[in-house]
Parts: sequence; structure tokens; C-alpha cells
Amino acid sequence: MSLTLLAAAAAAVAATVGYLASRRDREAQGVTGDEARRAASGAPGGAPWGELPFALGDVVLVGSEERWLAGAVVARERGELVAVVFLAPEGAAQGTVVAFPEPRREILWLLPAEVDAPDEPPATLEIAGMTLRRRARLPVTLERVGQGAPPLGDAGIIALYEGGGHDAAVVLASEGRLHAWAGRRIDGAGYERLGGGGEG
Repeated sequence: MSLTLLAAAAAAVAATVGYLASRRDREAQGVTGDEARRAASGAPGGAPWGELPFALGDVVLVGSEERWLAGAVVARERGELVAVVFLAPEGAAQGTVVAFPEPRREILWLLPAEVDAPDEPPATLEIAGMTLRRRARLPVTLERVGQGAPPLGDAGIIALYEGGGHDAAVVLASEGRLHAWAGRRIDGAGYERLGGGGEG
């Protein structure tokens, strides 16, 4: 068996063990289903997980990489869900997975990025050798849930960027601060979800 297959198998086993341990702890406390997801997220009953491919508390696998979705920023335009920026602790770093409401199934698999820009998300970005163009810029309300979400106000701007190949980035602007993440787009067949979130 190749080292790549061994690493992927080990990652899947570790993710499954972590998920099962978390689920067992919740069940021991008598909390299951939707209540468990809301309790884990700290989110109100109106959290939008049923509109997404996964929810807070899930583990997402892409190849041999895994991310546990510990926190999130929910972005809405006029009450309609636009995107959810999930935060996943990875040691000293923090990975990000961006999901969109159905029927869009692709996700963005990102890492924090430095952006040298004013308060407004720029029309183009240069990040780690990638040139990305802004494809959407939306005024949104923002809600922070779970753990590790960056400091943001109740409103801001979300900007979505695309580059060559599968390059992608997201910028959130709120209260004079920019938060940026860059990485790649993953189509609906390119990731797996461990967990019960995302089931209406």
C-alpha cells in the first residue's frame, strides 16, 4: 500500500474516531440530533445548516486533509443565506471551508492570507503568487457562531474571488478590518463529510 493511501486511511480513521467520541459525549448528556448541532455551535434555532452540504461540528475530508468545523461566520444578504465561512483549528494555524446554499455543492478550501488593501475588498488580489479577480461583492449581515470566528461587526462586505485553475479567495470586510483566506475550489465530488450536520 502506498504512503499516500496509508496517510489518507489514517486521516479518515482519526476523523471518524474524533467524530464518534464527540457524538458519544453528546449522547451521554442526553443531547442528540438538531439539539446537539445547535448546542455545539452556540447558534440559535434558525442556523442555516439544512441549506448547506455540512454543519458546524462536522469533519470535512479532502484527499488526506481533514478539517473539523469548530466555528463559522454566517453571511446573509437581505435575510437570504449567501455563504458560511467555517473555521477549523489546525494547530497554530486555522483552516477555512466556505460553503454555499443549495443547489451549489462546491466548497472553497482555504487558509488565512495577508491582503494589503484599504477597507474595501479590491477588484483584484495578488496572494502567494496567485492573481485573483473579484467575482462577487455583496453587503451582508454577519453572525459569528461556535469557536474561533474573527472579530466582526453585525454587517460588512463579503467578496468572492477566482483565479486560474481552481484558485479562489474570500475577503470579509467589517468595521474597518479585512479578513482574507485563499486556496482552491473543490467540486461536490471532491470532498467527504463525517457528521450529522447538513441533514435537514
